[in-house]
Amino acid sequence: MKVEFLIENIEKFLPLVSKIIPIHSQIPILSNILLEATKQGFYISVTNLEIGARIKIPAKIEEMGATTVPGRQFVETLSSLPKDKALLFLEKDALKIKCRGNNITFQTITRDEFPNVLDEKGEKKRTFSEEEMRSIFEKLIIAVSQDDSRPELTGILFSQRDGKTDFVATDGFRLSLKKMKKEKMLLGQESIILPARLILEAMGLPGETSLYIYKKGNQVVLENDETLLIGRLINGEFPNYERVIPTSFKTSITLDVQELLQKLRLASVFARDAANIIRLIISEGKVKITARASGIGEGEAIIEGEQEGEDNEIAFNIKFLIDLLKNTQEKTLVMELSSPVEPATFKIPEDPDFLHIIMPVRVQE
Repeated sequence: MKVEFLIENIEKFLPLVSKIIPIHSQIPILSNILLEATKQGFYISVTNLEIGARIKIPAKIEEMGATTVPGRQFVETLSSLPKDKALLFLEKDALKIKCRGNNITFQTITRDEFPNVLDEKGEKKRTFSEEEMRSIFEKLIIAVSQDDSRPELTGILFSQRDGKTDFVATDGFRLSLKKMKKEKMLLGQESIILPARLILEAMGLPGETSLYIYKKGNQVVLENDETLLIGRLINGEFPNYERVIPTSFKTSITLDVQELLQKLRLASVFARDAANIIRLIISEGKVKITARASGIGEGEAIIEGEQEGEDNEIAFNIKFLIDLLKNTQEKTLVMELSSPVEPATFKIPEDPDFLHIIMPVRVQE
C-alpha cells in the first residue's frame, strides 16, 4: 500500500473517528483503524461493534493494500502534522508516514483480524437534506434515554402509517415527537428503532444523508458523499407514545424562548442544590419561576407571556426545560398544562409538527 494525500483532507474526519474508537475494549483489534487503498479509493474504517464508520479520503493511490494501525495514536499523529502533503506506505510489517521532514512508524495488525464493518447497504428508504436532519432530530436527541437497561429507549422510533411518519424519542420522563406528512419513506405500515448515537453522528455530516435498512442483517446505514455510518437496528417494544400525549389542557401560555432560557439559568443556580426542581406559577399572563435550596438561598424570576385559560402551577426538573430551550431555534414556545400532577405539553408555533412532553415533579409545600 502506498498513498499520497493532504493532511487537511483527513483531519476534518478525525473527531468522528475518535468518538467511535472504544476507550477500553476487550477486543484489542477494535482499538485499531483499518486503512484500505483500493481501485475505488482510499478508505479509513473504525468500529466499536455498536456503530462504525467508513470514510473515503481524497488521495492519490500508487499501490493498493490494506492494514490496521493503533487508532488513537494514528489520530493524534495526524492532528499534529503540518497541513501539507503526506505519504503513507507499508514497509514489511510497519506503516510509515512521511510529511515535511516528519517520519512516523506504526506497528500494524493484519486486516484479516478487523471485523467486517459493512455487510450490505440494504434498501434505500429516504434521503434527508442537511436542514431536515437538524430540524427533525435536534429536539428529539435530547429526550433519548441514557439507560442501557431499556435499549429501545436509547433509540429514536421511526413509525410510518398511512403515508405519514412519526419520529419519537422518550426516556420515560419526557417525550419528543416530530410528525412528517406525505413522507416518502418505504417502511410500509411498520416501525423501526434507530440508535440515537448513530443519528447524532449523522447530524454532523454535510450535505444530503441517505438512509438504508438491511433487515436481514439487522443493520442501518446513514451515508453522504464521503462518510458511511453503520449501526444496528434496536430490537424491543417502544412505548405507546400516543397514549401519553394530553388531548386537552386548562392553561396555555406563550413565552419568548430566549427570555425564558435566561430566567431558567438564573433559577438553576439554586435548583442544582435542590434536586434540579423548579416551580412555575402561572397567573394573570405571567410565569413566576422559583427555586429554593435549603441552607443556600432562593431565586425568583418573572416572565410575561400570553395566557389563555385558568391560573395554574407545576414543578419540573429544570434540566429538561433547559435542554428543550437550548435546542429550539424558533422565537416562541407554548406551554399547555392541566394540573400540577399531569404532564405538560410544549409546542412551537413556527413548527406545528413538533411537540414535547415533560412529566411534572411532585413537590411538598
